[in-house]
Amino acid sequence: MLLKKIEKPDLSVISKERINFIENNLSDIYYKNNLHKYSDEKYLYWDKIKFKEIPKELRSFEELWFVIKSMRLLNTQTIIKSEYNKYFKMGKPNFLEEFLYKLDLSLRGDFFGIELSKKEKQIFFQNGIIEEAISSSQIEGAMTASNQAKDMIQKDKKPMSVDEKMIMNNYIAMNFVKDELVKEKLTKESLLELQAILTKGILKNNSESGRFRTNNDKIVIQDILTGDIYHKAPNEKFLMEELEKLINYANDEDKGVFTHPFIKACILHFWIGYLHPFCDGNGRTARAVFYWYLLKKGYLGFSFIPISNIIKDSKTQYKNAYIYSEQDDNDLTYFLVYLANSTKKAFKEYEKYILEKAKEKDSYDFKHLDLNERQEKLLIYFSKSPDGFTTTTSHMN
Repeated sequence: MLLKKIEKPDLSVISKERINFIENNLSDIYYKNNLHKYSDEKYLYWDKIKFKEIPKELRSFEELWFVIKSMRLLNTQTIIKSEYNKYFKMGKPNFLEEFLYKLDLSLRGDFFGIELSKKEKQIFFQNGIIEEAISSSQIEGAMTASNQAKDMIQKDKKPMSVDEKMIMNNYIAMNFVKDELVKEKLTKESLLELQAILTKGILKNNSESGRFRTNNDKIVIQDILTGDIYHKAPNEKFLMEELEKLINYANDEDKGVFTHPFIKACILHFWIGYLHPFCDGNGRTARAVFYWYLLKKGYLGFSFIPISNIIKDSKTQYKNAYIYSEQDDNDLTYFLVYLANSTKKAFKEYEKYILEKAKEKDSYDFKHLDLNERQEKLLIYFSKSPDGFTTTTSHMN
């Protein structure tokens, strides 16, 4: 089975004289023409660069790409190694500094500058877990409508289809991450347990649940419509060797080297996706481990923010972030930038949502009635929806 290759420019058309000129003036050409904008918040590949304006010092799109690629080759080597013994590299685009600062401020600290009671945090947390469980499953093809899935979880209904079962499994798995796994170090056993929870009762072959794949499984990532293969899972020996490194890295056993927790979570997310340690459930496991690491490092705000909701609406970009990272000289920056932008968007949407909730709470003053929080919530519901109705079960939720 042949791997579907991305389009690459023919750099052999650039003469040696031109290469010498560009290399001798690389930094000047790059910064004078503001070419770093193509390696920042929009980390563009050749398929987009070939339509950009060519600086006057250059003569072709190939030369433009050569300049950009030459600067990207200065990226820092990561711990991830490909099956072909080549390490992935990663840059740190300029926009990340401000993004990571805001992340530290709002998701570890004052939570958008709003004071929340313990009960309110529990409600937001539960809503976030539900949304993440639904969206993460929908990324993998679950066709259940979000409202229907949310109703199933909140009312603890029995799943009636494989899609609903996948969503319920994801919900159980996210709670497992929050309540149990976050207190522990990552191990092969806990990874197997997580995958087993995610895939329970939904696989055609139940023996594929709760075990690592072998060479006999022959796993590939394939477009179901075109049949194009974008990734072949590495061989079993390589998988098990690298999995040990991944687990040590996840448990912060790389002493002396600090990596911002968000960046490290992104690396873990990609690494699991690249290794593809299971026959099924790899994407869901990768996203769960992403959350696990951030929660473990104190970024509790991530439990409120369903990032998979953004990924679900940009699945092509998500897929391309993996493909470009692997096929464009192992440049992991594509994946980092995609996840950072997705998180940034989810962050903004949730900030807007919680500020609206804060205003809503302030507009309804029931303090003189001496109500508990559930009763206050119910009165707000009826104030907003005078024709609405509720049941004992939904009120308890």
